[in-house]
Amino acid sequence: MAGSPRRYVVVGAGGVGVAVAAALQDAGADVVLVARGAVLAAARERGLVYTRPGSRRVLDVPVVPDVAEVPLGPDHVLVLATKTQDVEPTLRRWAWQPGAERVPVVTLQNGLEAERVAARYAEVVVGGTTLVAARHVVPGEVHVANHPAVGQLVLGAAPSAALAPRADEVAAAVADDLRAGGWLTQHVPEIARWKAWKLLHNVTNATELLAGEPHDLDRLRAAVVEEARAALTAAGHAFADPDRERTFDPALAAVDAAGGWRPGQQSTWQSFARGSGSEVDFLTGEVVLAGRLHGVPTPVNAALQRVLGASALAGEPPATRHLDEVLALLPTGALR
Repeated sequence: MAGSPRRYVVVGAGGVGVAVAAALQDAGADVVLVARGAVLAAARERGLVYTRPGSRRVLDVPVVPDVAEVPLGPDHVLVLATKTQDVEPTLRRWAWQPGAERVPVVTLQNGLEAERVAARYAEVVVGGTTLVAARHVVPGEVHVANHPAVGQLVLGAAPSAALAPRADEVAAAVADDLRAGGWLTQHVPEIARWKAWKLLHNVTNATELLAGEPHDLDRLRAAVVEEARAALTAAGHAFADPDRERTFDPALAAVDAAGGWRPGQQSTWQSFARGSGSEVDFLTGEVVLAGRLHGVPTPVNAALQRVLGASALAGEPPATRHLDEVLALLPTGALR
């Protein structure tokens, strides 16, 4: 297979990072992974284990502890597959290296903040939205349950193709590489609409961390989404309509029920389970911020963020906190 002319530095060897790195390698691209902590130790001891329905492999890519260790050139692309809270520390380590000014940055975080942060450090920024049933609970072991395609990934120039034509070209090229590696990809002119649409789903991630009756948690989920839509709309965000706008068939990335995937244990849950930090402040907290800036009440999201912020600070695993702790902070009638 002819290789891609691009050389990728993928920062973050979790579920998304490993699935992206493996696909880029399958597409013939040159790939380096940046890992840290327990994941780096696992990579050095036994390699990064990557399984999918019917297959298992140890990822054969170089793994380094610091993005600053990778010499950069004009053919490189930096892919950030960390959680949002790690984007700025990573970019501070990277941005002022010789050659970094010529390197495009691809952000694959949930929420709305990563592209804004990246634009402080990089001239060319591509935003991405992923839908993939990736499980990373044991450091260094990633399972993706989608089949036959790896997952869904929408890419676009940040802030838009019209304002960033070079980033639009990079978005199209990266989409081509990942498509060649087995992802369902789409290159779009306005990635912000897709990020806002995905956030309406991701605000429910935090509810998976609470103990409580399923019916009551369903009510909580409905309330946080309702507040999110109102606050984000007031902030000027529009939402993509994937059912109308997708150019691929999402059924080609169906989740294999026998593949080890656990509903209700998405990336935020997995981070708490590994004790590796919380992205709640950039999901639920993004809604709270939008509400405060634009005069839209978001009491349910604010209460949820407060309870889980304390839980993350204490290093607690999922289900340590109960839904009742959130309800106790709500004004009467806030949760119907």
